[in-house]
Amino acid sequence: MKREGPVLRSAFRTLFIGFVAVSLLTSTIPRSAQAADGGQASWYQAISFKFKAGKAEEALKIIHDHFQKVDKAIGRKVIPFDYLTGEWDHVVYFPLDVARMETIPSNTEWMKALAGQEGGMEQAQKLFGSFLDMVATSKTEIAQLPATWVP
Repeated sequence: MKREGPVLRSAFRTLFIGFVAVSLLTSTIPRSAQAADGGQASWYQAISFKFKAGKAEEALKIIHDHFQKVDKAIGRKVIPFDYLTGEWDHVVYFPLDVARMETIPSNTEWMKALAGQEGGMEQAQKLFGSFLDMVATSKTEIAQLPATWVP
């Protein structure tokens, strides 16, 4: 059995903690806020990334050359931003089903599609792990697009 390095375990642990935090946070979203807009607002999971020094270009290349293709293949309508100034290098908004507390489509579906694209789950996990190794810090939040702004 292959053992993960401490950096990869730490990165996966950080990502897992972020998803748990989002789940707990969204359970506190007032149902009255959801009902007030007639359920027409769009909810997003926003993840902000700051990459390690000298790793932003390589990390963004993985996002653009690999992750974006999977998002398109499964119909995930992400809203990504590559920052030129400020605290973060990349911020991405994932459509969120607040009832299920899952991105639309699910992260499980996304990972399966990444595995198909990359030639297997081991290759997909290796690519994702190398991306996570380039992340210095990240932050996960929940955002709402008010119904008046929904296209």
